[in-house]
Amino acid sequence: MQTSYFMRTICPAALICLSLLSGGCVTEPVEQSINPALRQTSVVSTSAPEFAPQQGETLAWKDAISVHAPDGMTVPQKLVDDLKAKIDTRLVAKGYAFTPMGQQPDYLIHGLIVMGNELNEHQLRDVLGFEPGLVSSSQKYEKGSLLLMLVDPNTQYTDWRAVVQVFTSQELSDEERDQRFDYIIRSLLRPLPDLKR
Repeated sequence: MQTSYFMRTICPAALICLSLLSGGCVTEPVEQSINPALRQTSVVSTSAPEFAPQQGETLAWKDAISVHAPDGMTVPQKLVDDLKAKIDTRLVAKGYAFTPMGQQPDYLIHGLIVMGNELNEHQLRDVLGFEPGLVSSSQKYEKGSLLLMLVDPNTQYTDWRAVVQVFTSQELSDEERDQRFDYIIRSLLRPLPDLKR
């Protein structure tokens, strides 16, 4: 009786499980397929002691995102536009609203992209007063940084700033680059207070 129960119930179930395990499809997340050096990030943020944004406060871009790159290095405008669009989407997801045309925002957004090791080590330090500190033993990749600042339009005082530094590469596919941008923007804006209750 026990043998027949085993043969009728347990055996078929075990065979089904084995076939599912052996025939299953393994999907590797795109981020995992990227070189580990390119998955490294360093994020630093600072804010004024009184910085406490409230629901309903608004933002507006002061200008386009500035790009500082060494001679001979070109940063495609599409890349800059994609980053800005992702920043806007993430800010809205955190509960921030953009000011309607003709109205003064509570905060102006300043954005800066700095490309290349030398500019990252000198110019960024001059702007921030510190370095994000991304370190690698390999010289294969150049550093790239994205800096955002929220500035009070009345006082011109920087209330909040954050910088994310990564290693850059042209070897990524469009899908990998897109997912990497999402991760970079999430990392950059994580320290910004969330206005969604």
